[in-house]
Amino acid sequence: MLYRTFIIALILCFGGLFAKQLSYDDIKKTMREMFYYHVEYKELTPQLVKRSFKVYMEQFDPDKFYLLKSDALPYLELSKSHVSQVIDRYHRNDFSDYLTVNSTISTSIKRSRRLRQEVEQDLLNGKKLKMSATNIHMDYARSEQELKERLAGRLYKLLRLDDRELDPQTLKKAIALWEKKLQRRERRYALFTKEGVSLPEHEVEHHVTLHTLKAYARSLDAHTGYYSPDEAYEIRASLKKQLEGIGVILREGIDGIYIADLIESGPAIQSGGVAVGDVIVEVNGKVVTEMSFEEVLDELKGSAGSKVELVLQRQDAQYTVKLKREKIAMTDELVTYEAEPYSNGIIGKINLPAFYDNGGEINAERHLREALRDLKNQGELLGVVIDMRDNSGGFLTQAVKIAGMFITQGVVVISKYSEGEVQYMRNLDGRVYFDGPIVLLTSKASASAAEIVAGALQDYGVALVVGDERTYGKGSMQYQTITDSRADSFYKVTVGRYYTVSGKSTQINGVPADIHVPSRYSPYNIGERYLEYPLSGDRLPPAYVDPLTGIDSKTQELLQKKYVPYVQKRDPKWQKMVSQLKRNSKKRIASDPNFQCFLKVINGKETACTLKNNFGTTDLQMQEAVNIMRDMVEISSTRSIAQKSL
Repeated sequence: MLYRTFIIALILCFGGLFAKQLSYDDIKKTMREMFYYHVEYKELTPQLVKRSFKVYMEQFDPDKFYLLKSDALPYLELSKSHVSQVIDRYHRNDFSDYLTVNSTISTSIKRSRRLRQEVEQDLLNGKKLKMSATNIHMDYARSEQELKERLAGRLYKLLRLDDRELDPQTLKKAIALWEKKLQRRERRYALFTKEGVSLPEHEVEHHVTLHTLKAYARSLDAHTGYYSPDEAYEIRASLKKQLEGIGVILREGIDGIYIADLIESGPAIQSGGVAVGDVIVEVNGKVVTEMSFEEVLDELKGSAGSKVELVLQRQDAQYTVKLKREKIAMTDELVTYEAEPYSNGIIGKINLPAFYDNGGEINAERHLREALRDLKNQGELLGVVIDMRDNSGGFLTQAVKIAGMFITQGVVVISKYSEGEVQYMRNLDGRVYFDGPIVLLTSKASASAAEIVAGALQDYGVALVVGDERTYGKGSMQYQTITDSRADSFYKVTVGRYYTVSGKSTQINGVPADIHVPSRYSPYNIGERYLEYPLSGDRLPPAYVDPLTGIDSKTQELLQKKYVPYVQKRDPKWQKMVSQLKRNSKKRIASDPNFQCFLKVINGKETACTLKNNFGTTDLQMQEAVNIMRDMVEISSTRSIAQKSL
C-alpha cells in the first residue's frame, strides 16, 4: 500500500514514562556531574562554549534547511569577550545566550513554514519547482530563495516525483504528511504553540534546558550525550533486549497510523488478531484521527499486566482487539547460529549482534555458550565463525566474559582514566568453551565492545579477524545513568580509554583485519576518525604478564597460585597461516563473479548485478569467512599429520 512509502516515525510501544520538567538549575547540576567523570574536560572552557553553540544549531538543523548564514554566523564567530561573558553567566545560572539561539531557531521555523506553504501550493498547482540539485548542504543558505529551493528539492526527492507521478488526492495527502512530520519535530524547538501563541515561561525553560544540556554534553566528545526519558528507555531496551508493551511497531502513512511490524512473542502477534498493515482507528475508545502520533504512543504505553483496546481497519473491515501488555524479549536481536557440514564434522556460524544483558537470563554470554553447546551436539565442531559485522557494542562486562570463553585466564581489557589510573579486567574462569580455529567476521561498523573481543582474541592469537581493513575505532569508555530507570537525569560521559592486552588502543585506528574481505560498508567513511570531537589514541605497556596492580596483598598471593600459572599464552599457530590464507582468499574473491560484481556495485561502478545467483541472495562475506575457516582446518590437519610422521 502507498502509505508504507511515507514513513514518519517508528517506535516500539513500551512501558509508561514520566518526563521530568527541567529548569535552568538542572544545567549546572548535571554538568558538574559530567565534568567530574569526564576523561579530559573538568570545567566549561572557551573551546566547549564555541562547540556548544555550533552543536545547538546542528542538533536542530543538521541538513541546513532552516537557518540562514546570517542567523548562524553570530554564534559561529564568537569573540573572546562574548565567550568569557557566556562562561561568567553560566556560573551565575544565566543561560540567556542559549535562549537567544533558540529564539533564532524558533523564528526560522516560522519562516520555513511560510516558505514551505509556497512550495507546497506551487506543487499542488502543477507549477515547475525551482529547487537545489542536492539535499547535502555544507553551509547555511545565504537567502530565503536559496532556503526555498532547498525545501523544494527535499520535498521533490521525498515524494520521488522524478520517477513517478502522483494523482492530485494522493499528492495532497503526501504533502500533508510531510508537513505534519516536520511540524512534529519543530515543536521541540518552537517557542510557540500550534496556534502561534508564545509558550508559557516554564515550557520555554524546559526546552532550552534540554537542548543546552544536549549541546554541552555533545561538545565534550563524540560519545558523551544527554538524553530525555523516552530516549533513555529506548537505549535501555536495546541494551537489555527487553521491553514492556503490546509488541507493535507503528508508522504513520498518508492513510493514518498503522502497524508496520510485530515483535516476535509479543501480545499482538500472539493474539492472532493484529496484522502488519492494519490501520489504527481507535485506542482505548479514543479516535486516532483526533490524536497526534505522540498521543497515540502515549495511549499505548503502560506497564506489564495493564490492558489496551484497539479498533483496527483492515481493507474494508473494522474489528476490535483487546491486549494485555507484557514484558517482551527482543528475540530477533539475540544470538543466532547454524551449522554448515564440512569434512567429517561441521563449521559453526554464529551471529553475535550485540553485547546485551538484562540482568537476568537474557545475556549474550549465556546465549553464546548455549550456541556452542548445541553446535557440538550436532557434530564434531571443526571451527567457528562469529559474525560481529553489525555489532556496535553493549555491556563491557559481557565483552570480557565472551572473550574469556576462548582463553584460559588472563587480562582481556585495560582501562585508563582521567587521573592516569590504570585498571585491568581479567578472565578468571579458567574454562575454555572452544579451543579450535575461530574467525571473527568484522566490518567498519563493528565497534566498542566488539572491538574489545576482536582485539583481545587477536592479541592472544586464538582467533583471526576477517572483514573490512579495520573496525570502527571506538576505544573509549562511558559511565552512564541510562540503565538506571530511577536516575534523576540520563546521560553517558566518556571516562577513559580502553586497551587490549597488547597495550594497543582501538581508539581511531580500530582493530585491523588479518584477512581483508570487504563488506557493504567498505567504501564509506565510517568510524571514529570521521566524527566531530573524537579522543586521540595512545598506547600502554602490554599485560600478557599480568602486573596484578590494584589488588590487595592477600588476593595477589591467591592469584599467584591459582591464576598466574594458567594465564593464556600467545599462540602464533593461526598467525603463521595468514600469508597462505590471504593468498587463497584473494584468489577466490578474484575468480568469483558474484563477489566481483558486488565490489563494482558498492564502489558505484555498476548499479546492479545481472548474474543468476547474485550477491543479494548470498552472504558473500560469510561465505568467504567459511572458506577461510575450511582452509584453517585443512592446513592445521595437514601440519598435524606431517608432525606426527616426523
